[in-house]
This record gives sequence, C-alpha cells and structure tokens, in this order.
Amino acid sequence: MKERSSHGVRPEDEIFSSPGFALHYTLSPHKFHRGAVLTIMMMKRLLTLLFIGSVMAFGVIAVAQAESPTVNQAVTRPAMELQSRDVRASWFLHPPTIDGDLSDWPIATKISLTGQNAAAPADSELLREEDLSGWLSVLWTSDRVYLAISVRDEYVVRESRNWMNDDMASIVFDVDQSGDYSVGDVLLTLSPDSLLTVNGGWPAGYEWASTIIDGGWQGEISIPRQEFGGVDFLGDVQVGFNWGLQDNDGIGVESWLSWAGPEYLRPTPDQGTLMFTDGPIRKWVAFHPGVDGYNGLVETTLSSWQPDTNYGNDAQFTIYSRNQFHTLMKFDIPDLGPDVRVLKGRVHIYAESRNHEWTSYVRIYRLLRPWDEGAATWFQADASTRWAVAGANSVGVDREGQAIGGGTLDRLGWFTFNLSSSAVQDMYANPDTNYGIIFRAEEGSSVRYVFTSSEGNGENAPWFEVYAEFPPNSD
Repeated sequence: MKERSSHGVRPEDEIFSSPGFALHYTLSPHKFHRGAVLTIMMMKRLLTLLFIGSVMAFGVIAVAQAESPTVNQAVTRPAMELQSRDVRASWFLHPPTIDGDLSDWPIATKISLTGQNAAAPADSELLREEDLSGWLSVLWTSDRVYLAISVRDEYVVRESRNWMNDDMASIVFDVDQSGDYSVGDVLLTLSPDSLLTVNGGWPAGYEWASTIIDGGWQGEISIPRQEFGGVDFLGDVQVGFNWGLQDNDGIGVESWLSWAGPEYLRPTPDQGTLMFTDGPIRKWVAFHPGVDGYNGLVETTLSSWQPDTNYGNDAQFTIYSRNQFHTLMKFDIPDLGPDVRVLKGRVHIYAESRNHEWTSYVRIYRLLRPWDEGAATWFQADASTRWAVAGANSVGVDREGQAIGGGTLDRLGWFTFNLSSSAVQDMYANPDTNYGIIFRAEEGSSVRYVFTSSEGNGENAPWFEVYAEFPPNSD
C-alpha cells in the first residue's frame, strides 16, 4: 500500500494544500510533474486576476463615495428649457385659410412643447424631440379664434380602433379660469387624420384640417368666438390655457407631454393663461345730414290716400298703420378707409306728432330696386318705372320679405331702430345695390306718426350710424 500524507491524500494527488484549503487532482505517477506545473501556472493566473479585480472594485467604490451626494445634497439634472406659462394671442385682420397647410400663417408666437420644457410627466426630459415635440400658435379675429399645430413624431399613428389612443394634440381653454372643468370650457383634440372633438363631441361651427408631413404632422383649427361665451376680446380677455401631445407608436399610448400642469386633457389649477391682446379699435361713426359735408340721406313718404303725390321735399315723413303710409329712406355709407369693417348699424328718427296716443308696430325691409326721392309715389318708383305692386309691396321685386329691423311706436321723441348686421355690412360692401329701406306700419291701432325729415329741423333730422372696426393704432 502506498504511503499517505498527513492529510490522507497521496503525494502524487496533492497539488496544493494549506490549512483550511486543499485542491486535489488525481494523476497517474508519470503525469504528476507535468500536471502539477500546469496547475500551478493556472493558479497563479487566477490569483492575479482576483487581485486586479479587487483593486478595481475598491477604486470604483472610492470614486462612487467621492462623487455621491450627501443626504441633503441635490442631484443635478439636465438644464430644462425655461418658458413662461402666460402667453398672448394677437389680433389679425386677415386670417389664414384652414387647409392643413401652415405656410400662409402670419408671424405669431410659437408655444413650444418638448420633453425639456414640459410640465409633465416627471421623466419627460428623457424624450427625444424627434419622438414627440411640437409648437402651437394662437391668433384671433373679430369672429373666430385660430390655432396652428405642428408636431414632430417619427411614427404617426391614426385611424386606430380607438381614436383616443391615436397620436393627437389637445388644447384646453378654461374660460372661467376655475382650474377645473366647467360648462362653457372648450376642450379640443385633433388627430393626424383630421378628427376633431370638442368636449368629446361633434365640433359644430368649427373649421379644421390636418396633414401628414415628413417627420410628423400638422393641423389648423378655427373656433367660433361664441364658444368663449360671447365675450368680446377687446379688453385683453384672459382664459386658463394648456395644451399637450400624445404619441402612439403602434402599441397604445406610449408617451405624452403636458405644457402646463399634470394633465393635458382638462383644466387644472396648475394650467397657464392665454390673453387675447392687440385687438382692433371699435367705435360708432355717425352721419348727420348737413354735418361735416354729409348729404347721403334721403327719404320720402308713399301715401295710399294720395297715390300720385310725391313728398320728397316735405319737412316731415309719415308712417301710418294698416298699410296706408310708408316711408322710403336711403343712406349712403362713406368709405371709412382701408381694412375697416362695418359690423352693424342703426337709424334714428324723431316723432314730432301723432293723431292718437296709441301704439303702432313698425317693420323695416330692404328695398330691391332704385327709386327717386323727387319722383317716387304710391305707384311709381321713379318718373318712368312703376312699383311691381303699389306701395313697393312686391316681395322679391320691390322689397325683401324678411324684416331687417323693427320696433314699437308708442310716444313722441327719438326712436332708434337696430338693423340686421348682415344687411348693413352688405350695404357698405356693395354700395351700388344699396337701395335703402322701407318703414311699414302694418300692425296695431290706426294711428298716424309724423317724423321730422332731412329737409326739416336739422336738430331732429333722421340720422344713421355704423359700428365699425379699425385696425390697431389707426387714427
């Protein structure tokens, strides 16, 4: 029997032995020397690697300890793009065409939204701009609010089974600035496939379009001003505001950005504000016969009692109920200058007498044919042309059938009649077809009202005024 070592291992089998550690290989006697040499070399390499690894690990730990912040030390994050959450929308005279093409948009403030300046989510700074970012512009006219949206998105998803999961932009107008949803707020979403929702429903009265472009999509929206509660924006009106973007790269909503506040689909207390500024100047412009060279107002009475009599030079005109006396009146509206819009108008007449203290109701219609103040009678429009029906009463030929104004005659003194805005605007825009109006007292008691004409007392002569819109900074 072969001799055993003190550890109970044959000498030829014991390669490395130390207290608590022994490594054994069973080798035949003739291979012992070669195997021992190879094994010792391997062990040296292993020990060397272990030593180097220990040194490197110690160095990493030391560096980490040197660079790690203490408990109260702030960790430095990438610098975020600073942007005010209070923005302005300027007034423009000529709005862009809503077709999804932003090339005709005027220079306006771009409200940018990127991962760097988004208010939410918390990790938005990690989102690349080519993955999701964009800008929004807002402008307004007297009648509508316009939005332009440009979105960067490498992979545009549209027309999915659930539109709420599509790529889309959201715009929030918190009209009452409550910081929460209220009736009257305007919440919009627009998708790349031109799907627009307003408070989750159909956008009646809106205009919109969107277009897929290289590297993303863009869109336009036109909102009726009445959606903002009918508020006139002339006084620098402010509303709560936010907008956001949503991205779906094929498996659902993967990322989103909110410009102000933690949500992008509804108002929040942390939202921004939008102020409608730089509005036009609106004022009433009056035209009195004989004042400042204005001589564009004429009138005459048509009387069924005296059907062949012309009253063009009389100092009074008469309105008598039950289709007996009517009054024709025409007022030219002078050119008010370039880029001026006439919005509405009204006429003022002065009642100087009546035959009874009764009430009559007057309707006002547009005339559809020329007439001559010095020749018009119950039968004639001018010296050579008869009315289609006596008293200028042929609807569609002599006059319109839809009244553009009216009111009650119940006293003496001044009466003001507001006229249809569209009618007055057309009179201003198309002076060649402005044939004036006819006052007809067709209801009420049999009472005759006599008014001062432009040939009568100058202070009580009829006069006309228009409410006009002038560009900002105009004289």
